[in-house]
Amino acid sequence: MHDFLGFEDFKAPLFGRIYNEITLEPFPRDLSVEFLKEGFREVKIDVPQEHLEEAIDNLDGIPGWLVEYGYHYIHTRDHRKALERTFQSAQSLIRSELAELEKRSERYLEILKAISLGMNRWSKIKEYVEVKYGPITNARLSSLLKNLEKMSWIKAELQNGKKTYKIVDPVVEKVIRGLL
Repeated sequence: MHDFLGFEDFKAPLFGRIYNEITLEPFPRDLSVEFLKEGFREVKIDVPQEHLEEAIDNLDGIPGWLVEYGYHYIHTRDHRKALERTFQSAQSLIRSELAELEKRSERYLEILKAISLGMNRWSKIKEYVEVKYGPITNARLSSLLKNLEKMSWIKAELQNGKKTYKIVDPVVEKVIRGLL
């Protein structure tokens, strides 16, 4: 976002402007449950707790997917159909975003595939990408990983003192695994 809007680029129209950044993280489980309950309460629909739990198990705490599920549930009054339609919508959106990402570099998709398969360490990601596309420099791989982080596709975490990567959105991860 910063690169696109050019906050640090003195030639960009927004350079030097005051801005406020809002980061929306996935909701914790209890907030996800309350979020769905409150939404359904507003439209006077009583949804069984096990449906809410299963929706959250599948959609994590991503507010957009929870809203999508709620919308489909309200219109179908069917938990399975609501989940199915949410995933269909998500698949369509995510695939188009992945196609755009792939135009920038085919290696982005391979990196995401590697991570979705559990190859979350830098060296394993590199091996996976090299099998598909041949050698890649350490600098290039690091740059691609950094870009995926900036675009919020992945995030780096420390696990046992070592850096690992994970896909931020579990729905995105499921869609990517479906492409394999």
